[in-house]
Amino acid sequence: MKILTPILRKLAALLTRVRLPTDPISPTWLELVERHVPLIARLPSADQDRLYHIMQLFLKEVPFEGCGGLELREEMRVTIAAQACLLLLKMPYPRYDRVRRVLVYPSAFVPKTQHSYRSNQLVSPDEPLVGQAWPSGVVVLGWKEVKDGALASHDGHNVVFHEFAHMLDAEDGSFDGTPVLDSASSYHAWVTQWSAEFAEHVRRVEANESTVLDAYGATNRAEFFAVATEAFFETAVELRGNQPRLYALLADFFKLDPALLLEGRRA
Repeated sequence: MKILTPILRKLAALLTRVRLPTDPISPTWLELVERHVPLIARLPSADQDRLYHIMQLFLKEVPFEGCGGLELREEMRVTIAAQACLLLLKMPYPRYDRVRRVLVYPSAFVPKTQHSYRSNQLVSPDEPLVGQAWPSGVVVLGWKEVKDGALASHDGHNVVFHEFAHMLDAEDGSFDGTPVLDSASSYHAWVTQWSAEFAEHVRRVEANESTVLDAYGATNRAEFFAVATEAFFETAVELRGNQPRLYALLADFFKLDPALLLEGRRA
């Protein structure tokens, strides 16, 4: 019960709905999202409208900062926000309450330290990164990888989805692959089923079997959640066919069925 108490408090806070703004959507935003985030075009018009209003709140609440000599432009903020807020489309707002700042580099960057989800310590990275999510609430992204990943919307790789999935995961205070769920009773089922899906992914990777998910998801449960989120939004039909129980868990959490939406668009 002591473990569940902070989760219940967090759940109560997250389920306190915030009224979305009704301000007109900037035509510039519409043009930028159409050009940079083709995935959004799959959504029904009502969902697109809701997404833009979530973006209005998100961009009002979360400061962005250009790093490494990058001059931060409106297209960068809008492109990142559109993808980050897509994860929240059907959820009560607010979410991402742990996100304090978004840092944007021109491309892949070499940070001085990197958080290890395995040891919960800061370590020195040995290669450039395309994104990071810090326990302190900072999300770091490489703009080139953000832009390329948004345009290649069917390859299962998207750095914004990945890093903001980490921030959803962290809403209960830890990177452990278990985000804040709708009710306390949901936790046992999530942990049991999620652990089984993670173990199966690890087995497939170790056996060199093909999998819809990136092999990096076998690193730990936090990376598994982030990698699975990428696949859920970008390769939904393949994920549903290959790992239907994992797909069902994610569909229940995000309250979306992107495979059905994609098939409807194809019909």
